[in-house]
Amino acid sequence: MKFKHIFAILATAILAVSCEKVSDWIEKQDTGDLQFDEIWVDDNYVEGVLNNCYTAIPTGGWSYPLPLWSFTDEGWSSQDASNAWALMTYNGSFNTSQWVADRGYYSGLTYRIRNLNQFLQYIVLPQTAVKNDESRERMTAEAYVLRAYYMMELFKNYGPLYLYNIDGETPHDEYLPMVTDLTSTYENLRRVSAEDYVRFIIADCNRGLASEALPWRITVGGDAGRMHKAVAWAIKANAMLYLASPLFNDGKDYWEEAYQMHKEALELIRANGYELYTECSNTKLYGTSGANAYKEYYCISPDYKPSPKDKETIYAYGGGGATAGGNYIGSNHSTTTSCGTCPTQEIVDCYETIDGKPVLDLENPYQDIHHTKPNFNPDNTLYDEQDPYANRDPRFEACIMHHGTVYTWDKEYVMDVSAEGRNRRSNLPTDVGMTRTGYYYCKGISPDCTMNSQKNGPGYRQYKLSELILNFAECAFEAGHVEEAREAVNEIRDRVSMPEIPAGLSDEQFKLRMLNERRVELAFEDTRFFDLRRWCKPYEDIPGIKYFSAIDVTYSNDWSAATYTRVALNETERHGYEFQCKLVPLPRQEASNMMSITGVNFQNPGWD
Repeated sequence: MKFKHIFAILATAILAVSCEKVSDWIEKQDTGDLQFDEIWVDDNYVEGVLNNCYTAIPTGGWSYPLPLWSFTDEGWSSQDASNAWALMTYNGSFNTSQWVADRGYYSGLTYRIRNLNQFLQYIVLPQTAVKNDESRERMTAEAYVLRAYYMMELFKNYGPLYLYNIDGETPHDEYLPMVTDLTSTYENLRRVSAEDYVRFIIADCNRGLASEALPWRITVGGDAGRMHKAVAWAIKANAMLYLASPLFNDGKDYWEEAYQMHKEALELIRANGYELYTECSNTKLYGTSGANAYKEYYCISPDYKPSPKDKETIYAYGGGGATAGGNYIGSNHSTTTSCGTCPTQEIVDCYETIDGKPVLDLENPYQDIHHTKPNFNPDNTLYDEQDPYANRDPRFEACIMHHGTVYTWDKEYVMDVSAEGRNRRSNLPTDVGMTRTGYYYCKGISPDCTMNSQKNGPGYRQYKLSELILNFAECAFEAGHVEEAREAVNEIRDRVSMPEIPAGLSDEQFKLRMLNERRVELAFEDTRFFDLRRWCKPYEDIPGIKYFSAIDVTYSNDWSAATYTRVALNETERHGYEFQCKLVPLPRQEASNMMSITGVNFQNPGWD
């Protein structure tokens, strides 16, 4: 049994008449008018039902109205006066119905979870048509893992949601997420604890992993995006990381369990052929720096073969994430429009110098709330305030464009962010193509992306080995296995030729280095947005995202004698840090319905 590409509309997967039948079935289940012989007697229709369940896979990375890192300490949107999402978040006018992190996941994911519940009820029946027993087994395993995937996405965004205890006594790992049909009386529907919710996610992953028919990786391009064993392990481990974190742990210590789960996940995933992407295949395009493999990895699409070039990606979806036409070098070039979100001085300050020394004192990086007075690391002798981009971690150049960066558009340019420069820094609301910060990002944008060769990015790699290694490091450290955590972090640093974090640091010193490494390695992805939230206790505001700094560059005739001055980017606080922003609000109508049915307020704290 082989599905066609699951991200295509169902019409590309099976015959048009099959599409119509499946669509009819989806509609009829909402009314409870579901006849077995309409859909489950044809194996093509049965496969179509599962294919249809994949259509709620979210599009992450750069595919939102604004990327989520626009609302962290990594970025500031140059559309801060023209994009409604940026405007309402930055000025604090967001509300339950309008919050940038609400990407419409709730209705789409819960709807497909209900479809998966029904699919799992029918696929096990002997009279349900399948091509063979292996097909039945694999589809069943996929459905369990896909349900766990959707539940994890809901958990990250909304916190633990509902499980449906059929008889009031069923063990939590046998509850049903949401409900199977709209005729339920909901009397046993409850919003459960984070632990119960995560245990269910893990149980679903284990149900999928138990199947010999579920592969360890996808080896055919047409099946890209399907669930497999490596992603099941990644979901399990990720769920435990979140449960152990302060936002969800309810004062309990789950770090040792999270450490053990990550350790097992890494061992099994590595044993099945996954490894870091360490060899650049196109040095002519990506250069010879220590980060050339890192840069290439984010610019190319995953390949699906028995022995792929990209062995790091565990799960990827979507496409067309980063383009040169927007979110790149600004609008002072023909055919470009907006520079979108640009890196802050704060993320620039996180990149060490090539000798492995932090630029700032990581414990207390700034002397003032506006971050214009940095506390430089006295042990760092390579950093020069007036030559600030020299001798930096090679991932800096792989991700960030700055004053002096050489790039090609219709011809070769040297980036000039000075007041009179083509790429100038501007605070004017109408200058949506000009950076607010003095920087532009280039992570995931191929270096040969020019005016005559604008390219879509490769899409979003949601689960990958590098992040799993850093997740393991965090869990190992918190569980007291500090040396294992250090070894894991150093494996990530070795990929980009950065020196090891030395042994002998205090636990607090190492933790600061470990979290800074995570921030650098995973910069400009979804990760930081969720990290800042899960590290907080439930009613704490999110720290570090109120005030930001930028860089002003001035020079006369001598480019090499430019002066770099840190300036406040915002004099008044930027919003989105408030405690309620750690979780997405449930849709108002949903919360109201649950209140009327159960008498319980299901809404997330701080939202009405």
